[in-house]
This record gives sequence, C-alpha cells and structure tokens, in this order.
Amino acid sequence: MICSRAQNMITPFINKELNLKDTEAFLNHINHCQNCHEELEVYYVLLTAMKQLDEDKNLSDDYGLELSKELEKAQERVIHAKYTYFRKKAILFLSMILLAFFISFRYSYKDGQDVTQVLESTFGLRDSFRDIRNNDLEKLLQIRLEELDND
Repeated sequence: MICSRAQNMITPFINKELNLKDTEAFLNHINHCQNCHEELEVYYVLLTAMKQLDEDKNLSDDYGLELSKELEKAQERVIHAKYTYFRKKAILFLSMILLAFFISFRYSYKDGQDVTQVLESTFGLRDSFRDIRNNDLEKLLQIRLEELDND
C-alpha cells in the first residue's frame, strides 16, 4: 500500500468505518511506515479530542496509549476474522470428507444378502444377431461364388 492511500484511510480507521480487508492492509502499512504512523497519531489526537469536547467529556490524559489499544483491537478483529474464516473452511472440508466416507461406507456395506450370478443368459438378442449376420454372410458368399463360377 502506498502512503497516500494509507493517509486517506486514517479518518475512516479512527471512525471505525473500514472493512476488515482495508483494516488489515492499513494496519500492515502503519506498522511498517513511521511517517504514516506519526500522521495517524496526530489525526487520532485531533479527532478524539474534538469529539470529546463536542460531547462535553473530560479530555484524555494519554492519547498515545488509547491509540495503541485501538490498534491492538483492530489487529485482534482482523486475526479473529481470519481464524473464523479458516475454521469455517476446515469444518466444511471435514464435513465433506465425512459425508463422502459415510456414503461410500453405506454403499459398500452388504448386509448378508446373497448375490446371484448370471451364468447363462436367457436373453437371445446377441445370439439372434450373430445368427442373422452369419446367415447374411453365408448368402453373400454363395452369391459371390456363383458369380465367380459363371465367369
């Protein structure tokens, strides 16, 4: 992420308006870029102090500590979301494996029923087709032989 994009995300971060993906990218940049981190601190102090003044609350003693807590909370939200995502994927994967195992086990299980093997077929289609084909070949052969004898 470039600094200008991170700086544009400072106010939405402070107001908790960033989605998790943007929050994660923002936190990664803030943790590695000292200039953006300092700018975040300045904006945090200004916006938080103005908000506290508007609401007639007492001003905080340590805005740096509050910002650190907010950054930790945001990081925990990102980690929790990732953990939840991967946990759901793992549960889905395991469920699919168990379902496949259950189905394969159920269909492979035989409950003692005897299976009769067909040793000879009473279905005569193949035999009748073979007979017809052989008869036709024999007729063609006889016709051909007769033609050769005539020549």
